[in-house]
Amino acid sequence: MDEPSAAIAAVVGLGVAAQWVATRLRIPSILLLLGVGLAAGPLFGLLDPDELLGDLLFPVVSMGVGLLLFEGGIGLHRSELGSWRGVLFRLLSVGVVITGIIAAVAAHTVGGLPWGASIVFGAIMTVTGPTVIIPLLRQQRLRPRVARVLRWEGIWIDAVGATLAIVALEVVVVAGDGAVEITQAVLTTAVVGSGLGLLAGIGLAWFLGHRMVSDHMQNAVIIAVALAVFALANHFREEAGLFATTVLGITLANQRRAPVRHVIEFQESLGVLLIGGIFVVLGARVEAADLQDNLLPGLGVLAVLVILARPLAVAASTWRSRLSRNERLYLAGLAPRGIVAASVSALFGLKLEEAGIAGGTDLSALTFVVVAGSVVVYGLGAGPLSRRLRVNVPEPTGVALIGAPPWVVQLGRCLQQADVGVLVISTDEEEIADAQRADLLVYNGRLAHKDLEETVEALGIKLALAVSEREELNEFGSERFNHLLGRANVYGMPRSSEERSESHGGAGGHDRRELGQGLVGNDLKALVASGVTVEMVRREDFDPDRGTFFPLLSAKNGRPTVVSGSVDESAVWVIGLRVPTPDVVVPEPGPDESLAE
Repeated sequence: MDEPSAAIAAVVGLGVAAQWVATRLRIPSILLLLGVGLAAGPLFGLLDPDELLGDLLFPVVSMGVGLLLFEGGIGLHRSELGSWRGVLFRLLSVGVVITGIIAAVAAHTVGGLPWGASIVFGAIMTVTGPTVIIPLLRQQRLRPRVARVLRWEGIWIDAVGATLAIVALEVVVVAGDGAVEITQAVLTTAVVGSGLGLLAGIGLAWFLGHRMVSDHMQNAVIIAVALAVFALANHFREEAGLFATTVLGITLANQRRAPVRHVIEFQESLGVLLIGGIFVVLGARVEAADLQDNLLPGLGVLAVLVILARPLAVAASTWRSRLSRNERLYLAGLAPRGIVAASVSALFGLKLEEAGIAGGTDLSALTFVVVAGSVVVYGLGAGPLSRRLRVNVPEPTGVALIGAPPWVVQLGRCLQQADVGVLVISTDEEEIADAQRADLLVYNGRLAHKDLEETVEALGIKLALAVSEREELNEFGSERFNHLLGRANVYGMPRSSEERSESHGGAGGHDRRELGQGLVGNDLKALVASGVTVEMVRREDFDPDRGTFFPLLSAKNGRPTVVSGSVDESAVWVIGLRVPTPDVVVPEPGPDESLAE
């Protein structure tokens, strides 16, 4: 593309589109991102990242990775790691050494790289990046402790591995020796980056906690601080910026002065843009000839890493830990390489060439083959392996009912009869007693507490219905479940037709989808007062033309669906409001009120 603006727009658009398609197809997004990058670059020549960004290419990629590590760090809480600190430490030390040595030997003997380039390759291959791990974890519902170890390892190994790769490059280029210099360099980088990240996190938490930054400016200020501390750390020590942004995120996640949940939501959206853009750009940089020459050697090196290096590293790191055999096997079967490995190899290949050391050109191509191959192998195998080893959590099918007036208790009982799990959220003593008498599980703790998140995860809650007579509970409950389940899975009823019109207007209204196809809270109160009850009928007995039954949800094999428009033909049960006589008028949904699933 000749127009830089068109090329940049294409990179962003292709990256987001690939991730959207991958989500719809339920396949790892990285697979499509690499494919799109290869198609746009070496296959069709539509995109030349070096021409587009020039000398800014690697700084932009590096800062993007730094923001991704910040996103990962801000989701890490000390309480999540618990007793697994020893496993994490060994993965970042013993595991890194084992992986680096085996990868270097494989690059020389199988990949054909000279020893100098092989040593650098071995250091690069210690990185199992969060840019691949985190999207995979979002798609695979793993047991919490397996997911936590993988998430913490993936985020920290980026900083450790990148630092080790820089040290290895320096050792090779200047023909330096020894373990002492390597250890000192790694520790210095870690201390500089972590120290700056910690100081920035403490200072930022103080500013936010004292309300010195207005709400609408907080996301921008936090991103600016993350970029500034990244650049400052790199100024003092190359690649210390990765440590700095990681520690900055962890510090904000574990302080109590200022809430950061809204920052996490913003960072997740930013992460989609960054992951998409960076992978498309790096995929487009690969030269077709270099890729072809290194394809078979790269696949051979990948086989060594998958079959030998990762299992040995995990075995040594998890020995005598409390992880089960299947959990250790799953850790051994998941170690994809990501953006850091791909971007660093391209830069280091150029530096090896400038220093007159053989193997610089092949280093980048061989690394890309291994990165792409690892994404394919682990991306396609993560799901089947988790099910085979039974380390995954079943797909959520439950419903959370926010509030429990009498008709909602009836709704909960009908859902239970349809084999749907139900969790009632209420703080009203009378509602709690009614729900418990109906054998419904009740959560009456604080909505902001982590106990709710753990309860929702343990029960496998899929949908949340804000149906309380107290609007403040609906509002706060909807906000909480938007974070836990996603906005597409949170439903509620407007209180009045005017409020419903505001909601459809866009900027105003509630941050939840509509339950009831036109029914509003005031109508519902009148209907309940007239004797309307909640009932469950079989799908074949449901007649939409009779006008005495108003459907709310349908269910099949214990899986609930909110009715929007017509009832699904494949449903087994239909749950809704039974009108006592045809004289009671139920509002008809308008033509624009159907919300597609």
